[in-house]
Amino acid sequence: MSLETDKLKSEIRNTCLVALTRREFSTKELKEKLRSRFDADGLIDTVINELTAEKLLCDERYTESFVLARVNRGQGRIKIKADIHAKGISAELVNRVIAELKIDWVLLAQRVLKKKGKSEDIADKKQLGKTMRFLQYRGFDFDEINQALRG
Repeated sequence: MSLETDKLKSEIRNTCLVALTRREFSTKELKEKLRSRFDADGLIDTVINELTAEKLLCDERYTESFVLARVNRGQGRIKIKADIHAKGISAELVNRVIAELKIDWVLLAQRVLKKKGKSEDIADKKQLGKTMRFLQYRGFDFDEINQALRG
């Protein structure tokens, strides 16, 4: 490698490390960030592979932190899966991480309702529909919503 190439590779690596100290990134996100700043796809791929081998960049760790952050925001499984898919994470990895975390989605939906002030009995059909749509928008499926409203 030439001195110029080494310097560029070092600059790309330092950019990655600075970004990764702030927060976790998916491989796709980090590549996009680097490609917007550098015009060296080969070097970017090399640096990404090195960081992955050194376990400084890990899609599984990113997925876990992403899912936990979204659960803490009160988002359901469907919304989380859709949002993380846009970050370049495979459905298999997301499903595995969600299964490992053993999240009680019904309990989460109940907490969201309680926080929203809708935990009391909903007798009015119009209010019931609004509440169900609210939970659907948050990413909960129909079964989870029904169980949350009953429990």
